[in-house]
Amino acid sequence: MAVARVNGADLYYEERGSGPPLLLIHGNGSSVRIWGRSIDDLAVSHRVIAYDRRGFDRSSGPLANTLSEHADDAVTLLRELSAEPARIVGWSAGGVVALDLASRYPASVSSLVLVEAALHLVRDPAPSSLRMTAGLEFQRRVRRDDGGAARRMERWALAYTTGGTAFDRFPEEWQEAMVVHAPAVLKEIGQLFRLYPGGSAVASITCPVTWLEGTLSQPTFHDARKRVCRLIPHTRLVIIEGASHAIHFDRPIEFAQAVSVVDAA
Repeated sequence: MAVARVNGADLYYEERGSGPPLLLIHGNGSSVRIWGRSIDDLAVSHRVIAYDRRGFDRSSGPLANTLSEHADDAVTLLRELSAEPARIVGWSAGGVVALDLASRYPASVSSLVLVEAALHLVRDPAPSSLRMTAGLEFQRRVRRDDGGAARRMERWALAYTTGGTAFDRFPEEWQEAMVVHAPAVLKEIGQLFRLYPGGSAVASITCPVTWLEGTLSQPTFHDARKRVCRLIPHTRLVIIEGASHAIHFDRPIEFAQAVSVVDAA
């Protein structure tokens, strides 16, 4: 456990294992905690680096105004730790950061593993995402409850299509950490409404790309996969049965195995 001074922010990070470097980039509202046992599982064969993005959990500094600032932070952290090129595993909004990182800093990325990257979700919004957005705005602007708005988004994103949500199964410590930094969560939601990175930038990515998808996650994320596969035709698809958007939580063994297959490729 350590802190690195990166682009005016103090980024909390954890590093375990040895071997090819692998950087874990978490999604909106989450942090290093969210990876659970996966850090140790992957550290069997990798030098795993997991960090809290600026504005989330144990990292400090000004909130990012654009998602590109998170990609800049990530590449700077890799350079500070002499960990280039690295395999980048990006989950949800972290997958968008990973795509931006690979498009702008290709020499720093050996391969990408996108865990249901939340790319361009506003292009074809599903009814459930529209209902979530309306409820979030009511919670935020009418009730003046930013924490409640953040919780609403998290519970929707982590919902099972069969009912219930992985958010409610998380340890209380994880849930609190995902809600306490509501200003960063809500700001990033606005950033995800923009079509960034652009299609041409995503299409320029030439490194190996793997997409991990849960069979029980929101259709919105399956639509994002179709988008990525159109832009990056060499993307390899791995389906994880019985998993929600939180694949690494629902199916940690299968998650680690999927990432390891990429390593062996």
